[in-house]
Amino acid sequence: MVSDAYPTTKSKHYSDKARRNTVKVLIIFAHPEPKSFNGALFQRAIDTLQKLGHDVRCTDLYAMKFDPVSDRHNFTSMKDPNYFKQQIEEMYATEVEGFVPELEIELQKLEWCDLMIWQFPLW
Repeated sequence: MVSDAYPTTKSKHYSDKARRNTVKVLIIFAHPEPKSFNGALFQRAIDTLQKLGHDVRCTDLYAMKFDPVSDRHNFTSMKDPNYFKQQIEEMYATEVEGFVPELEIELQKLEWCDLMIWQFPLW
C-alpha cells in the first residue's frame, strides 16, 4: 500500500497534491568540476525536484566566477563615495536599486525561493 505522505507519480492523488504544494527551490552549486560527485548530486536534485513539479532555479558559483569579496565594486551608486562602510552602502543600494546587475539577479533569486539548497564539498 502506498502512503499519502509519499505518493507515487502514477497516482492521481500525487498530481493533485503536487499542484497544491509546488515549492520554489533555489539550488546553489559550488564546485570547480561539474562532472564531480557533487555535480551529479546537483543535477539529480534539479531533475528530481522538477519531476515532482517544483519550480527550480540554480546558481553555479564557479561557472559564474563568483567573487566572494564584497567591496565597492558591488554597487552602481554610493551613498558616501569618500568613505566605504559596507552596511551603509548595502542599505543605500537596497533603497535605490544600486547593486551591480550580477548581484541583483542573485538577490532576486533569494527573495523568490521558498527553499534553498547548497551543494558543495566538505574538503
